Amino acid sequence: MTAEKTVIETIDLLETRLRRVEFYLSGDNIPETLKHTVVQGKNGTVYSRLERLNRALEKLSSRSQAVSEILNLHRQHPEIFPSPSIDNGHTSLSTTELLSIISSCATLYPITASRLTAIQDLPIPSAETSTSLISLDPRLARVEVLQESQSRELADLRIRTASCVQRWYDLGVLGGGECWTDWEGRMGTVEKTVRREETTKARDSITT
Repeated sequence: MTAEKTVIETIDLLETRLRRVEFYLSGDNIPETLKHTVVQGKNGTVYSRLERLNRALEKLSSRSQAVSEILNLHRQHPEIFPSPSIDNGHTSLSTTELLSIISSCATLYPITASRLTAIQDLPIPSAETSTSLISLDPRLARVEVLQESQSRELADLRIRTASCVQRWYDLGVLGGGECWTDWEGRMGTVEKTVRREETTKARDSITT
C-alpha cells in the first residue's frame, strides 16, 4: 500500500512539473494532453497516466525547440543530468530542536505559498513586448556611453570651476586686500608729509 501511494504521488508530482513547464513556455495552465488526466485523477491506472505523460511530453517537445534540444541532450549525454543522491536524513539535532526550527518557520509557509501563487497568476509578456525590449538594448548602450562622457565632462568642469574660484580668491580677494593695505600705507605717509609741511608753514608765518 505504501509503494502504491508513493507511485501515485510521484506521478502527481510529474504531472505538476509538466504543467509548470507548459505554463512557463506557452502560458497555458494545463496542457491539452493532460486535461483528461487531471480530471481523472487517481481513477486512471498508473500505466495510462504514464502514457499520457509521455504523450504530453512528446507534444511539448514537438512544439518547443528548447525542450526538444534538452531531451536530445539528455539522451546523448545523461551524465550531464545526474540523479539526486538519496540522503538518509541523518542529523545531529534532536526531535525537539527540529520541531523548534519548523515552528519558527511555520509563518513563512503560507506567505511563500501566497507569493508563488501570485507569481503564477502573472501573465507572460507577449513575444512582441520582449522583442521591443530587446531592440532597446543598443539604444541603452549608446545612452550609457553618452552618460559616461557627460560624467567625465562634468568632472572636468568641476575641476576648472574650482581652479577659477581659487584664482579669483587669490587675485580678487587676497590681492585686493594687499592693494588696499598698500594704498592705506601710502595715504598715511602722504598725510604725515602734508601735516609736516603745514606745520612748517604755520611756524614760518608766525616768525615773520
